[in-house]
Amino acid sequence: MSEPDAPNPQPALPQRRRIVLGAAILLGGCAEPYRGPGTETPGPQRVARLDVQGRVEVLQGGRVVVARDGMPLFAGDEIRTLASSYAQCRFVDGARVWLDYDTRVRMGSVFTFFGRVFASVSGIFQVDSEFVAASSEGTEYTVTIGRGNTEFSVAVRNGTVLCQPRQGRWRPVRLIAGQRLVGRGMATPRADRLDSGEYETEFGWVPAVRTTPQFKFRQPAPARESTPPRRTPPQSTPQPTPPATTPPRSTTPPATTPPTPPSQSAPVQQSPRSRGGLIERIERPTSPAPNDPR
Repeated sequence: MSEPDAPNPQPALPQRRRIVLGAAILLGGCAEPYRGPGTETPGPQRVARLDVQGRVEVLQGGRVVVARDGMPLFAGDEIRTLASSYAQCRFVDGARVWLDYDTRVRMGSVFTFFGRVFASVSGIFQVDSEFVAASSEGTEYTVTIGRGNTEFSVAVRNGTVLCQPRQGRWRPVRLIAGQRLVGRGMATPRADRLDSGEYETEFGWVPAVRTTPQFKFRQPAPARESTPPRRTPPQSTPQPTPPATTPPRSTTPPATTPPTPPSQSAPVQQSPRSRGGLIERIERPTSPAPNDPR
């Protein structure tokens, strides 16, 4: 037998559902939503940190800022060193790239607009430019791009670097330690070896990398003199010699005239013959004969 006055439990179900749904919404707003692989939101990713010496400018987020040590760098940032400043980019994978003075690059795969960069890497790395791309794995090398012209060069310090054309139809060139690739524009570049002076020019400017090269020069060249040429001192004007107050002495003493004998009334002509200032003898002429009386 049913009881007509018993309460019906069905009307309470919609109310419970609303309470549970509201609590889920409230908790969902406080927690970070789950993101599966491949669902990350796009945004700037830090690729390196910057160390500077002198004034260095960074184009970041559409504005130019003065760089500072430890500044994070993101893909697309542009770094510019000035005439007396240097910079070092420390990448998250351990690679390091030094920027010489008057250099401009863009982060990502390092794109060099102009200037010179030195890369010291332990993994796969690539430095791009308008005419050449230099890729390597575990090596050290420089890439130099001319400013206002189309000249470029790639010099290898350690390891192997593969140079490929970005413009032009020349074949890829593989460089080993001690070699350099020099080119201009789309023309076919040439490869040569570095002598001691060229090696110092390519790698001597890097402040933290000064170890012994791992190759021997093909022809050792004498070190270039870095001292400026000596200047010739101005020649002084010769002073006039003052006139001598005393007459110069003669090396030969003057000959002395012997005295005239008192018995002779007429002068006697003397012809001294001297040797070393001494008189040997006196020659006297014979007296004339008296006139005959007539």
